[in-house]
Amino acid sequence: MKETILIDINETSKLFNFSIESIRKYMALGLIKAYTTIGSKDLFDKEDIIIRKKIIASCKRNGKNLDEIRKSLKAYEIDKNLQSEFIYDERIKKLLIIEDDKSVCEFLKIYLMSNFFEKDLTIFYATDGMSGIKIARKIQPNLIIIDMVLDIEIDGKAVYKELIKHPRTNQSKFIFISGNFEFKSKNEIFFKKPINMEKFLKKVEELIGLKANQTKEAFCW
Repeated sequence: MKETILIDINETSKLFNFSIESIRKYMALGLIKAYTTIGSKDLFDKEDIIIRKKIIASCKRNGKNLDEIRKSLKAYEIDKNLQSEFIYDERIKKLLIIEDDKSVCEFLKIYLMSNFFEKDLTIFYATDGMSGIKIARKIQPNLIIIDMVLDIEIDGKAVYKELIKHPRTNQSKFIFISGNFEFKSKNEIFFKKPINMEKFLKKVEELIGLKANQTKEAFCW
């Protein structure tokens, strides 16, 4: 696995040859994203920053507007998320989280990764419905976790309808989550936020056919 080299905002501004204020503006526009935050300090993936710089520069040379630049970066993010040695290994189960809150995606991913071995399960996520559909059709996940409230363009129920009618995803199993309303379905599983993670984990075990590698104390999130 490739090592991630983290840099701070000062080093990021040097790579872009921008002021720190300009870097913060790019972050506010969603063109640059921090890899993680420790305390109040944003840290960036150096390789990711270099690629984003090249994409943005190329878009500007070709006269693309802000929305077009965002779309180019979104395509890059999807491809980056799919670059895994595990995608085509049928021995490894695949789980996809479709949730518009990145912090929720990361929490669920970390929680599940701490309960299953990497050799048994690989986890992907998307922060909007259309990206989720594209990733799902690419990787054919065994289990898809969908937030019912997504972006304006398409909600969780519409994403589900798209996935169950497509031959590459109609065999996937589903768990729905939401903090705003209940979802009733005869065939699918629903968890209302805050989620009882002990019950959630047991349901994931059941649906993907794997046993968790450790027992977690029950708590809600």
